[in-house]
Amino acid sequence: MTGADVRPPPSAVAGIERTRAVSMIVVQVGALVLCGSIELLGDWRWMTIGPLPYLLGAMLLSGLGVCALILATGAFPPRGLVAVDLAIVTAAVPAIAWWAGDEMTNGWPGTALPYALLTAILIGITFRTPAAIVAWTAALGGSLLLGFVLAEPAWWQALPHVAGLATNAFMVGYVTRLLTRSARDLDLARAEELQRSAQLSRERERGRTARNLHDRILQTMEALARDGWIADDGVRARVAEESRWLRAYLRGDDRDPATDVLAALEETVRQAVGGGLRVEFNAGRLRAAPERERMPAEIVEALTGVLREALTNVSKHAGVDHAVVRAECRAGAVTLSVLDQGRGFDATAPTAGLGIARSIVERVRATGGDARIEAEPGEGTHVSVRIPLPQDG
Repeated sequence: MTGADVRPPPSAVAGIERTRAVSMIVVQVGALVLCGSIELLGDWRWMTIGPLPYLLGAMLLSGLGVCALILATGAFPPRGLVAVDLAIVTAAVPAIAWWAGDEMTNGWPGTALPYALLTAILIGITFRTPAAIVAWTAALGGSLLLGFVLAEPAWWQALPHVAGLATNAFMVGYVTRLLTRSARDLDLARAEELQRSAQLSRERERGRTARNLHDRILQTMEALARDGWIADDGVRARVAEESRWLRAYLRGDDRDPATDVLAALEETVRQAVGGGLRVEFNAGRLRAAPERERMPAEIVEALTGVLREALTNVSKHAGVDHAVVRAECRAGAVTLSVLDQGRGFDATAPTAGLGIARSIVERVRATGGDARIEAEPGEGTHVSVRIPLPQDG
């Protein structure tokens, strides 16, 4: 399984949106069929009263227009367009009641009442916020109540219809919101699973690569450094240091030198080894110290600069190609020492070690630490620094 095999699953939210669009068509077509059959069974008697045919036709054409747009685009229509359709129905219901007048009965003009009740379902399908659902339900229910008042039957007869209208809108709205929320949760879970699968795929690929590197390149490099195949000591030391780095990398120890003091010191040692110096680096106590992972950047930079300067002095002035470096954390401080057995110098001379004083001593003092440089002609040089670590809390 590789990264190319991990494909995103279809969106559950997109599926819900398609379901909403289909539901909109089903409700609109159902309303048209229901109301048309009522008119047919009623001998189209409401089509002979004043402008009622035009009012009923406006509602029907508006609903058909919404359905046509859904079929043309394959997507749920803009809420603004549905709002126009709802506004037409809201305005037409009391107008129909007014023109029906004395002809009005508990059954209403055949198309208006059932169409309004089914239109309430569209409110729940369309709008996402409870405030919008309440507002449109109140508007449509109010228009229905107004229609009863204008037609002068008993106004309280409208209450069961208003209650049914509100039930349709709120129940459908609740179910729609619940399904949408569940679809979003499902999409999130699928995305997390996809991320885990991609991570697992990367880890497997890295494991395969690590095995190949270990079984071929790393073992060859270690054999070259260990078995005397390379005569040049500097080259052999460089191969040994790069072998240690590669082994650490294959273990997953790919720390950032900018934020990890051990990684920064190891990188500095690696650079010195690349320049031909053999360095024995002892940092077991630093590696195990928990303080290493929260050491301030200025201390990391100071220690790195001290080590770089000390190893440079060994390469240029000590007359030897070997140095011993030790780093550790203890007693609330980090310590670093660099020792060589080179020609050394007279530390009591007035001009002795001026470069070291500027580049090492002053650098360490700027972090609140102290540095000591011990040297004797023919006895080598020992540079040691101690920097206190900030205390938590």
